[in-house]
Amino acid sequence: MPRLQTYRDRPVVLLTNDDGPPCASSPNIFSFCKLLQSRLGWDVRVVIPDTQKSWVGKAYAISDVISASYFYPLEPEGLTGEVTTRPRPLKEGETMEWVLLSGTPATCTNIALHNLYPGEIDLVVSGPNHGRNSSTAFALSSGTLGAALAGALSTPIPGPSSGAASLHIEHIPCIAVSYGVVTRPVTARVMELATDAAVDVCERLSEDWGYDEDHEKGRHLVQVYSVNIPLVEGDLEKDRRQTAWTNMWRNAYGRLFKATTLTQAEYDPGDNHNQQKSSSSSSPAENQPQNNQIPPSASTTSTAGPGASPTPAPNKTTPSSPRTEPASDGQLRFHFAPDMRPLLSPPLDSLPVGSDAWAFAKGYISVTPLRAQFAGLIEGGYGFGSEEKEGKVAGSLW
Repeated sequence: MPRLQTYRDRPVVLLTNDDGPPCASSPNIFSFCKLLQSRLGWDVRVVIPDTQKSWVGKAYAISDVISASYFYPLEPEGLTGEVTTRPRPLKEGETMEWVLLSGTPATCTNIALHNLYPGEIDLVVSGPNHGRNSSTAFALSSGTLGAALAGALSTPIPGPSSGAASLHIEHIPCIAVSYGVVTRPVTARVMELATDAAVDVCERLSEDWGYDEDHEKGRHLVQVYSVNIPLVEGDLEKDRRQTAWTNMWRNAYGRLFKATTLTQAEYDPGDNHNQQKSSSSSSPAENQPQNNQIPPSASTTSTAGPGASPTPAPNKTTPSSPRTEPASDGQLRFHFAPDMRPLLSPPLDSLPVGSDAWAFAKGYISVTPLRAQFAGLIEGGYGFGSEEKEGKVAGSLW
């Protein structure tokens, strides 16, 4: 397969994410964007949520009015820069204009493809997420994957105003990139290697995109690739880096929420230590801010964006006020406090060889081709259990 078709000599790429603008909970997008530009020469258009929007999947907030603002990130980390409500020419020291939307990751993709840059985008790249999205439990909840799936479903997209034929009648090619935290702290060197690896994978895929043999649609380009990169320095060094084709491990999660006495005004999603310290089974969530290279002046809450102020810290609690009791006003409340240890560290011998979770456990980068659909069974499964031997197929009546 030759390289992906592009409207111009230089690929125009939509970059989106679910972690929002550069901040402690979104430490990867600025360096990744710069490397896509400098190494690959891609024309990158950034359209992202204006705040952290993890775990929303492919959701659209259909009752909301989505507002846009414009961010002009400054070197070296993109943590500062002017935010305006209207676009303006670049000033000295500015190299890019990013669009921030008050919507979900999937919303960002759809608006970018159909409203902001119709007939211009050749490829959608979502991420890099700060947290793995290997296995169904993570992938089906992921805003990063949701943004990529939204791209694959956002067709037909009109061709350029020049009258050239559209390249995206069936679907637009999409890549979702996720960095999986393995050890802490996550050092600057690990992040540098991960970004280098992510750009290499994106380049290799774009140069030799694969095909999907679909019994309904026939042979067509793969819709989405999900890429997971373990943040392990030794495994990411250039001479030791290994990448595997994988399928997705089917698993499930358990309890995701805990009772709390905090009100919404008191709750700070970036302060997990105080909000979870009463639980002996809790472990730090992988997609929480882990990058110690973020300057201390940067906001450390997941609601942060450029120039945002930290949300109020929650009230401190003591062992005499357990979180399993209703709040003082009698109202029962819950906050997101998942115990992900069974998903993050399963025994290697329990993982199917060739799955994304198996590759992650081996220290390999995994590349998983996906369809933007709820996948049915490959064969069998039709009919009731008592009819198992009767060879029921799709279309059989009962």
